[in-house]
Amino acid sequence: MSGSAVLVVDDEPGMRDTLVAILEQNGYQVSSAPDGESAFSAVQEMDFDVVVMDIRMPGRDGVSVLEDMGKPPPNVILMTGYAQEARLQAAVSSNAFAVLHKPFETGRMLGLVADASRAGR
Repeated sequence: MSGSAVLVVDDEPGMRDTLVAILEQNGYQVSSAPDGESAFSAVQEMDFDVVVMDIRMPGRDGVSVLEDMGKPPPNVILMTGYAQEARLQAAVSSNAFAVLHKPFETGRMLGLVADASRAGR
C-alpha cells in the first residue's frame, strides 16, 4: 500500500539508509531512527502504519521498544542478523507482525511491509 507511513530503525547507518531509499522508491512515506530510544519517541509523536526495526541495537533493543509502545502499536517487523532464540521468542510473544532474518531479499521485505500496511492495527 503506497503512501503508508513507515519508520525504519537500525543502528547501522548503511542498512538504515538503504531501507529508507528502497521504501521511498516504492511509494512509502519513510522516517528513520538510529536507536530504540529515538524510535520510541518517534512512535509517540507520529502515527506510523509499519515499523521496520532491528532487534539488536545499543541501549534499548527492538523487542523492548515494541513491548513499551502501548496499544495498539503499529505493525512491527523486527529484523535480526543473529540467532538469539530468547529474543526471537520475546519478539513473537510481543506480537511482532513478522521477524525478518538478515540478510534478506528486498522483495521479501517489501512484501512484508505491504502485508503489514494492509493489515492495519
